[in-house]
Amino acid sequence: MSALSPFLQDLLGNKARAFYTEEGHPPELVDVDQLGWSAPLKKGFKYPQVYSHQAACYEAMRLGEHVVITTPTASGKTGAFLPAIVQNLLDDPKATALLIYPLVALAQDQREKLQAFLDQAGILWVTEEFQGQASVDQAFREGVRIVMATPDKLHWALAHPKVALFLKNLKHLVLDEAHTYRGGFGCEISGLIRRVLALSQHLGAKPQVVLSTATIGNATEFAESLTGLSFTEINTSGAKKYPKTYYLVDHRGQARKFWDNLINQSIVHGQKTLVFFRGRSKASRMHAQYHNRPEYKEYVHLYMSGAGGRDARLTRFREAKSGVMFATSALEAGVDIGDLSVVVLDGYPGSRMTFRQMVGRAGRVSEGAILYLPAMDENGVPRPADAFYSNPQNFRQLLQGAVERAVIEAHNAYITPKHLSRMQHEFYAVGLNPPAEASSSNWALGMKRWNLRSDDGEKYYVVERTLWETNPKKAFFEPLETPSSHYAHAEKHVGAVFSWDGVSYQVSDWLPSPQGTVILVEKVNSVGEFTRGNYRVKVTPVKMEKWETQGELAFRFGEISVQKEYLGYQLHRQVFARGCGKCDYAALPEDKTCPKCNGRIRDRVLEQKLADHTFERPLTLPSFRTYTMEIGVRSTGGTAHALKHALMKLIPELVACDPNDISGAFRADKDNYFFIYDDWKGGLGISHRAFKDLPLLLDRALELCSSTCCESGCYQCLEMERCGSPTLENGDKRHINKTGARELLEKQLGRKVRIEVTPQEESSNLNWELQARELLELQGLSSTEVSKRLGIPSREFQNLPSTPLKVLHPKFGEGELISAIGYGSLRKARIRFPTQEKTFLVSLAPIQVIG
Repeated sequence: MSALSPFLQDLLGNKARAFYTEEGHPPELVDVDQLGWSAPLKKGFKYPQVYSHQAACYEAMRLGEHVVITTPTASGKTGAFLPAIVQNLLDDPKATALLIYPLVALAQDQREKLQAFLDQAGILWVTEEFQGQASVDQAFREGVRIVMATPDKLHWALAHPKVALFLKNLKHLVLDEAHTYRGGFGCEISGLIRRVLALSQHLGAKPQVVLSTATIGNATEFAESLTGLSFTEINTSGAKKYPKTYYLVDHRGQARKFWDNLINQSIVHGQKTLVFFRGRSKASRMHAQYHNRPEYKEYVHLYMSGAGGRDARLTRFREAKSGVMFATSALEAGVDIGDLSVVVLDGYPGSRMTFRQMVGRAGRVSEGAILYLPAMDENGVPRPADAFYSNPQNFRQLLQGAVERAVIEAHNAYITPKHLSRMQHEFYAVGLNPPAEASSSNWALGMKRWNLRSDDGEKYYVVERTLWETNPKKAFFEPLETPSSHYAHAEKHVGAVFSWDGVSYQVSDWLPSPQGTVILVEKVNSVGEFTRGNYRVKVTPVKMEKWETQGELAFRFGEISVQKEYLGYQLHRQVFARGCGKCDYAALPEDKTCPKCNGRIRDRVLEQKLADHTFERPLTLPSFRTYTMEIGVRSTGGTAHALKHALMKLIPELVACDPNDISGAFRADKDNYFFIYDDWKGGLGISHRAFKDLPLLLDRALELCSSTCCESGCYQCLEMERCGSPTLENGDKRHINKTGARELLEKQLGRKVRIEVTPQEESSNLNWELQARELLELQGLSSTEVSKRLGIPSREFQNLPSTPLKVLHPKFGEGELISAIGYGSLRKARIRFPTQEKTFLVSLAPIQVIG
């Protein structure tokens, strides 16, 4: 019995469904003496042996090679590149190192590790951080050997004389968590890195570049595109790997029971459990629900981007012996939270790469358990991706399948000219003539400030009014959070109600200040209440080319203006309450069945809408111009929606871009016309390349729309995590007409596709209860898959009869299902007939469920 077995048994009971087990393996170690380490290096590292990938990285770096490290989460990537950096700086007393991190929190976390290494080694170097409020004069003063910076801060500092003096002796340039530098953001970072390298080299330095990244599908290609250099990849981990077991968890509508039990069992069994939510609001609300209950207050923790008191939060959880941390993907990017064994994922996080990063948190010092809890929509039905990955074969793709490629376009026609112009400014500022490609650039482009992350650059500080009125200067250093522009407008507008650390707040005012917008909040007594913002994306054509009409389609390319409009908000109350599983009846304490529909009464999470508020004048973010292709179809809006989804799923693969760098919207006046545009200020060239490759895209779209996985669109074919325009103007959900899209494309392309009807597409005369039992018991699908397929919340499956399923075989007659094992095409069913028992392969046997 494993050490986690009692915890899992008490949490999941006998219903736990292990999807997959990863075997462990021992470490591959190398003695540091074999590497010729100096005495300070040995003291700083502390251990007499290193993992084999750490040794390989050290040797490659000592040979002067540029290195990209892609070993898994928690394999010791920092320990792979740090020893060589320290040794090279020991060998050259003038040498410096610049380490770039995508997040402030990560830079702070890694600086602590670096300082601990230097202290243990007895090395008295000065290290600095260059992020937030740090000044160039302080961070790059004489004598500083190592600087940890964020790219945003470095972007406008390269022309400073002290930065030039630091770069003159630059020996190492490190890009940690480099997989975050993809898509449009990656294009911007590529421009910045090339500026750093060019300036350093012209000042006389020869920096060695190291990339540390999550596992991606094209690490070497990505590193070379990002920097323009050639790399050696270190991808085989020598770290010890502990076994991990992955479980599919379905609380069957008993959300409160599951979360209560998770926290209780974590406490009882001394486990630290990390829960990842996709959204900030849900993480904050779940934390507030339990933080306000005295018995749980000291055992629940919260971490997400922009949260104040970061260090204290991390320290409390690291030092805790048990409990639960509610987090978002902000924690995914390498922040150290100590060792734990259990990770819960509340829904598919959006990419395989992020999934593997998250699950890598568990089982670092002992066996691990991953609990995958499929996310549900407002009707209790699984979301598309969660239904897809609730199938065992599909779930294995998350762990064994190819990881997404990290794509950037280093010489982006819209972004590169700005960086070349900025390079021209930086070279002249330090008395150098710029390279040829920069000297001919437009000087004015480098004068205008821009943000690397395609945000409007505004800063927002959520501050308690009492702190603002007593010590406004302190308020900027101790905000509750620092949200993005979109999040501030959608969730922190005047009148917004939210929970933070178990305390309910309401936004009372927005105040402009030189540092940014101060969002003043006051404590209110409204536990469980929260607001949800309503917004829309408005697309306005600016300069469009002439329409081209071919067959059933009209299409054109051009420039548009995109603006987010915030229309108002809804006030909700979230409660754990007893209610009917079939209707909206809120049960009384004495109710056992619903008096309205005779449904079963059970605990569930309820979101009660209390009020709608519409702003007198919509709030808006500054519009931005970008490029788009617009397509009109000679058909219905449902057909157009299906085609839009097909194209948006295909463009990242065929045009080679990041999926998050494109978005889509419909014309306000015609729902059979839609835009697919570059979701980046100034454009990225994606929609233009897609427009040029439209014939190929349409051909592949026909294949998608002809797939036999479903009739109306599923995650395998057309459904998407990020639609961009899922609803009509009146709030109704947009229909997806997969068949209509297939027929339109067949007519457009002049060819018919033969559709092989699969068993799951055949219509059934069974009632939904028997359909559910057939899929669950005979076919072996998970309750999540069945819920999605039938459109019925899985909580209803608890009421299904437990009597043997009756079946009919054309040769052996009527029988009863005794048992079934296995998945997919290998699933076998044992059936008892009047005179004998027989075992069949379910996928091949002509078995019909009859009762």
